[in-house]
Amino acid sequence: MDKSGGRRYPRDFLLVELRRVAKELGKIPTMAEFRQHSKVSPVTLEKRFKGWNIALESAGFDPSKSRLTYSDIELIEELRRVATLLGETPYSTQFEEKSHVSAATIEKRLGHGSWKVACQAAGLVPRKYRPVGLQPGWNKGKRKIQIPPDELRYLYETEGLSAESIGVRFRVKGSTVGRMLRDAGIPVRRLTYSMPKETTIETLMYAELERRGVTFVRQQVIDGLWVVDALVPGVKFVIECDGEYWHGRPEMKTHDIKKDAYLRSRGYTVFRFPESAIKSDVKQCVQKVVNALVAHYSLKSPDKA
Repeated sequence: MDKSGGRRYPRDFLLVELRRVAKELGKIPTMAEFRQHSKVSPVTLEKRFKGWNIALESAGFDPSKSRLTYSDIELIEELRRVATLLGETPYSTQFEEKSHVSAATIEKRLGHGSWKVACQAAGLVPRKYRPVGLQPGWNKGKRKIQIPPDELRYLYETEGLSAESIGVRFRVKGSTVGRMLRDAGIPVRRLTYSMPKETTIETLMYAELERRGVTFVRQQVIDGLWVVDALVPGVKFVIECDGEYWHGRPEMKTHDIKKDAYLRSRGYTVFRFPESAIKSDVKQCVQKVVNALVAHYSLKSPDKA
C-alpha cells in the first residue's frame, strides 16, 4: 500500500492508474478492489479528488455503476475492526489509513457530521485531540500542527495547492498555512482569480461536452492562481468561453494574454471560444476539442498491456 498519501503522485498519474485497474478487472473498480490491484491507496484518490466518485468521473467512468452501499451495522463493525487493530479508538485520519471506507462516510452516516458522535455510536470512547508535540497545559500561541518545510513546499509549489486546500487536508485554517509558508521562506502567491457564476455560454459548452462524452471538470482552479471554465483531465486541455462584454475590454484582453501564457508554460493547451462562435455553432467548437483529443491519443504508442 502507498504510505505517502499519494502526495508525490501527479493527478494525471492517478487517473491513468485508475483506468489501468479498471481495464485489468474488466469493470469499474470499487475502493476495495482498487486497493487489491494497485500500489496506490484508494484513499489517496479520494482525498486528491475530494471523493471517490469524483475520481471515477474524472477518469471517465459513471460512478452510479459501481457505488457501494453500507448498512449502519457494517459501518459500526468496520469502525470497531479498525479500533481493535490499533488497540484504541482511531482518529479519522488513522481510520482512513486502515480502512477502505472513508471517514467522511462514517461521520455522515453514524455521527451526523461528527467523528466523536460516530465513535460513540459504535460503542467506542472518543479520543481527545492533542496536537503532535504539544504538552498538556498552557499551549497558547503554539502551532497545532507542524508540516515539514519540504513537504509544504511540494504541496504549494509543485502540486499547486492553495493555502486553503492544504489547510483542509491538515484540518487547519488557510491563514495558519499562510503563516507557515512565510515562516519557511516560501513566497506566498497572490491569488488572481475569483470563482465566477456559470454563464449562458458556459452552460451551452458544458451541455455539448457532456453530449459528446468528453470528460471535463467545471470551474477548475489551476495552481491556486487561475480558474478556467473547463479542464479536460489527463490531457491538460483548457477550454475558455469568452463573453463579448467582459472579454472585449482592454484590461481583460491583457488579463487573458497573461493567463494563457502562464497556462501554456505549465503544459496546458488553451482553447478560447468567443461568445458569437458558441451561440452560433457550439457543436463545431466542441468538435475542435474532440479533434485535438483524437490527435493527442493517436500520437501515443499502442497499449501493449
